[in-house]
Amino acid sequence: MKLSNFLSLFALILPLSGCASRPDYTLNPPASSEWVTVTVKLPPQTEVTPMDVLYRSDKCQREVYDEKTESHVSMDRGKNPQVISMIRQGGSDIWQNRIALDGGGMCEWKLSAIRVDIQPVKNIPLTSGKNIIPASYVFGFDDEAYGGGEGSGRKKEVHGDLHLKTELFPMIFINNLLNKQTLKLFGGDVEYKKWSRHYRSYGAKNIFIEPVVYMNKVVVLESPKSKSEPAGMTITYPNGKIAHERTIIPDYEKLLSMK
Repeated sequence: MKLSNFLSLFALILPLSGCASRPDYTLNPPASSEWVTVTVKLPPQTEVTPMDVLYRSDKCQREVYDEKTESHVSMDRGKNPQVISMIRQGGSDIWQNRIALDGGGMCEWKLSAIRVDIQPVKNIPLTSGKNIIPASYVFGFDDEAYGGGEGSGRKKEVHGDLHLKTELFPMIFINNLLNKQTLKLFGGDVEYKKWSRHYRSYGAKNIFIEPVVYMNKVVVLESPKSKSEPAGMTITYPNGKIAHERTIIPDYEKLLSMK
């Protein structure tokens, strides 16, 4: 389930206080609001899915379970998840949209986070029969945002506008036990800040994402075919070299040397 769908359901289940009994989740940015422009330059055979955009409100709070209180209930900022599509600029490879920092409305919504997902298109042989996991970019505009980074890695602080260039390789994971294949765009172990795509943004008004995807440089990770085989993964790199490792993350530096 996409984060936006989960948060929408969560926001409806938990009541908000400080607003009307039926809180207005409609955004109505005031004329004074500042905006952040998100732009993606798409490589061939890739697509950008609608952005997950999260707003929060100090005015319209929600009840949350809290084991530390006697009532097991405490108040937290209200959540308002939105899904906002990118708009193609003419017939180009540029996709773009603007997001209001001040969402306005009765609850005075404020931008908390943006998530941008890029993935291979689904009508090419590479993606056929595979579960697709996108490469995610997360931008936090407060100290809550998406706490876990949503697969984008460890949070790092950035100041001002961003121009992000990421080198991505198709990575196929073959799970022989479950007879299942997964495809994701791999850009390094995001648990290392060097490769992380999770940003705590201060003052950004323009975010430009320019990934480079080496579609013909596929790395394949395959699990053991039977329980009698040694544990670990068989990793086949684009140059045909094979490694046997107890990891689910290939050597990104090695991949970069093969581009």
